[in-house]
Amino acid sequence: MQLHLQAVCQLALLGLCCVLITVKESDGTFVPGRCLCHETVSRTRWPLKGLKVHPKSPTCNTVTVIVTNRNDEPVCVNPEAPLGIRLIRCWNRSHKLGRDVTPCLKRRRGKGKGRKSLRSRQRSQGHNSRASSSSS
Repeated sequence: MQLHLQAVCQLALLGLCCVLITVKESDGTFVPGRCLCHETVSRTRWPLKGLKVHPKSPTCNTVTVIVTNRNDEPVCVNPEAPLGIRLIRCWNRSHKLGRDVTPCLKRRRGKGKGRKSLRSRQRSQGHNSRASSSSS
């Protein structure tokens, strides 16, 4: 049995094409269990030192949000929790504008949780000092 060089080259090229097609097809399929975070939290302790956001990929069908806490430990944040949504939104805005993500790590108090809301609650309950002194 004699091997011809042309037949060997054709067979090698056919084998290479099969391998390339297989690799290309496997890139687009989801492989479960390959995400960086297996467990997530909805809240974490502040201050935060670092933020990494990994978009959906062929190996993981969810956005991955990883923050570094004050002990330099990575913590996976649930991307659907309020903190995760805020961090993803800030991270996207920072990268779109070409800025650093450090401002995203600063703790922001929610709207209406300061003195102003306390005053408005007191007024609505009738604890306003002007109203009570003018009615006497």
